[in-house]
Amino acid sequence: MMVAGGLYRFERFGRVIERFGHQLAFVALGGVALRQRATDFPVLTLEQAAEQAWDATFVPGAGFPAAIIARFAQLRAESFGVRVQHILNDTSRRAAFLDVNRSFAPHVVIFNNRHWRVGDFTDFTADAFHFLEGGVDLEGLAPDPGRFARQPGQPFVIGGLTNKTPGALIEAVRRSGPDVRLRLFGPRDGLKDRAQDLAESGRLLLEGVLDESALPGFYASLDCVVHAETFAGWANLAAEAMASGVPVICTANGTRAFAEHGETALVVAEPTADAFAGAILQLKNDPSLGSRLARNARRRMTPFSWTAYSADLLRLTEKPLHSYYTWSPQLGLFGKWPEEQRLHGLSLILEAAPGASICDLGAGDGAIARRLLDRGAATVHGFELDPRRVDLANSLCTGFPGARFHRADLSAWSLFEAKHAGDMLESYDIVLYLGLHHHLPAGARMHALASAARRASRWLAVRTPGALFQADGIERALAGQGFALHATASDGGAGLGGSYVFARQPRQA
Repeated sequence: MMVAGGLYRFERFGRVIERFGHQLAFVALGGVALRQRATDFPVLTLEQAAEQAWDATFVPGAGFPAAIIARFAQLRAESFGVRVQHILNDTSRRAAFLDVNRSFAPHVVIFNNRHWRVGDFTDFTADAFHFLEGGVDLEGLAPDPGRFARQPGQPFVIGGLTNKTPGALIEAVRRSGPDVRLRLFGPRDGLKDRAQDLAESGRLLLEGVLDESALPGFYASLDCVVHAETFAGWANLAAEAMASGVPVICTANGTRAFAEHGETALVVAEPTADAFAGAILQLKNDPSLGSRLARNARRRMTPFSWTAYSADLLRLTEKPLHSYYTWSPQLGLFGKWPEEQRLHGLSLILEAAPGASICDLGAGDGAIARRLLDRGAATVHGFELDPRRVDLANSLCTGFPGARFHRADLSAWSLFEAKHAGDMLESYDIVLYLGLHHHLPAGARMHALASAARRASRWLAVRTPGALFQADGIERALAGQGFALHATASDGGAGLGGSYVFARQPRQA
């Protein structure tokens, strides 16, 4: 076991879920010989783990050698249960997380920070995507009301981590006056040599790796904490300091959930010595500022208990009943495509929805259909290949009697029409042909498009990559069927393809 915040997170989770009768074990894919610290949980080889049945398997982070990432494919065996990929860092490690995603093929992806935004991860695969940020020991870490009653001549003590870019912090301490001291915990890694002047004068104390039982005492000895990370997902140091009632100076990396400049912390734009020194002197010279930040910070941390985190994580670890496509939590959808992107370019269709009959080809999870029904569409008949998405679409639109979705293979259009003749109208006011064309066989897609267009009496909406739209001559082909292009919208690089809305032209007398 190594010293890493991500592993501590799951030990804390493991201790909470033991109270509910669950068990946690670690699998060391690189072997179990080298441990930097002890753990109370079993540490297994992959072969030992494969002999058991698990309800769920987590992959925490992406800081693994390529050979280890390749071995995650072995965790796809049914005995390993629900596969959950944890994104424990910001987007700076995107490539590594994507490598893990491809090898592990998770059912669920969980982000522990909001540096990732919906729409950032459309090249990842999973049935469901969620955000669950982190936790802190609210019971074991508590504020000290006397912290800000400093006596004259008493040193001002700063806390930090040895392995989180401490160079700028060490230089900031040099600039902040002889009465400022620095206590760092974590692996020492030769820091004493890099800051020999501070170490020899007693202004730098290296605590080494602290057991969790020592953390309350460590935070109680501090006047402030500096979180100096240049990239992070969830900053344990800052969260623990805030829970302890210690004023925090931090970067935005890993602290967006709780650090608000001037309210709960002093947030610096860049982790430079000048920025840290300026903030340290603010707190040193104004105890009332530190007291106010600390009070606000403790209140801000109250929702982030390990008990609440663990309960939420257990819930998200259940195997998804559906394969989500759209991100729309208000509709209960947890896919990777933002709903606003899926609706982009369809304003004419939304305006035409009241009272309309609609055929939705490649309906996905029914999100677009639901919005058209909300606008007053009278009938929606949807067709989708993935049976779990068909079930989801029917569930999502269950309150609308005119909505019905069917499992259908649209790649062989003649067979599709023959099989579903009883499920379709001869014509619809609106036909949606979105994200379908480029997934059909090259020799069949223009026939499918022409057949779909014949059923559109008023509007036809097409979404496909612009290059294919041009190469297949879609505008010219639809003009031959009496349609004129009324609106276009690019996807802005999102990857969904451009949107093209056609209107059927009146027949000439």
